[in-house]
Amino acid sequence: MNKTEARNLISKGFKSLSASSKSYQEKIHLDFIKDHLEKKNFFNVASYISLPHEVSTEKINEFLFDSKIFLYLPKISPNGNKLEFVLCNKKTRFRKNSLNILEPIGEETIQLEELNVVIVPLRAFNKKLQRLGFGGGFYDKTFSKITSPEFVGLAYEFQYLKKLKLEDFDLKLDTVITDKQLFKKSLIT
Repeated sequence: MNKTEARNLISKGFKSLSASSKSYQEKIHLDFIKDHLEKKNFFNVASYISLPHEVSTEKINEFLFDSKIFLYLPKISPNGNKLEFVLCNKKTRFRKNSLNILEPIGEETIQLEELNVVIVPLRAFNKKLQRLGFGGGFYDKTFSKITSPEFVGLAYEFQYLKKLKLEDFDLKLDTVITDKQLFKKSLIT
């Protein structure tokens, strides 16, 4: 399956989700993130502000705002082809960028190598835990030479496309959590 076919298939999957499915999935993801961060003692966490056709990060971000963990959210860098991650709190203000995506207004960014974990949006993923994004390549370009944070994808089961063909430059995830299973790089043979 190629990228265009995958994106079309995933769009149909999101259209068919019920509100109860979304709510159930949010709880699973939140419970996993809480447990994972506690076990690993992570304190610099990057997340994202989800769009309607993504797994919601609203409850995860609320949890992080209320915890002692530093939450960083992405904004497009001034050169326009990579992301910067801005320290955020409950008082952070946001504006829509050129892609109509909310991003934080702020200047306090973190060096990518200092992030412990990056919660990554995705359209689909394959059996190698390669991530299919939305087509802009922002995460791929931003993290192309960085391997130190752990990359965690949040997905619905229908976003797992075992035979999806992706390129070597597509970001590889360490873990993907769905409502049915946990995919870990260490478990892939």
